[in-house]
Amino acid sequence: MSFSEILNILLGGGLVALVVAVATMKATVRKANAEAEAVRITNTENATRILVENIVKPLKEELNATREKLSATEGLMAGIQKELASTKRALSRLSRAVESANNCPHADDCVVMRKLRSNKRDADTTDTDLFDLREERHDLGRDKVYHSRDDPGEPGEPGSISGQPP
Repeated sequence: MSFSEILNILLGGGLVALVVAVATMKATVRKANAEAEAVRITNTENATRILVENIVKPLKEELNATREKLSATEGLMAGIQKELASTKRALSRLSRAVESANNCPHADDCVVMRKLRSNKRDADTTDTDLFDLREERHDLGRDKVYHSRDDPGEPGEPGSISGQPP
C-alpha cells in the first residue's frame, strides 16, 4: 500500500474534495468580485452621465451665454469709449475756441460771447435761485406793509406765523 492510498483510506477522499472545493471557491470568489467590479463601474458610469447631463451641460450653456453677453458688452464698451474720447476732443476744441474768442477785437459786440456770458451767469446763480425761492416762501409776510386803521404798525398780517404774538 502506498502512502496516497493510506491517506485516501484515512481521510476518505476528503482531502481531494477539500482541494477541489477550495479551488472552486476561489474561482467563485473571483467571479463574484469581477461581477461586483462590473456593477461598480456601471454605477459610476451612470452617475457620471447623470452628473454631466444635469449639471455640467447646463453650466456650460450658461457659461457660453455669459461669454457671449460679455463679448457684446465689451464691444459696446469699446464704442462708448470711442464716443467719449471723441466728445472730449470736441469739448477741448470748443474750450480752446471760446478762450481764444476773448482775444477777438469784436468780442464786446459778439452775440455768441454775450450768450455764453449770460449762460455762465445763469449757471452760477441757479443754486442761489433755489435758496432765494425758499427764503421768499418763508418771508411772505415780512416785506408787506399793511396800512389800515387796525394796523398797529407791526409787520405781519393776521393769521401769519411771522410777527408779534397777540
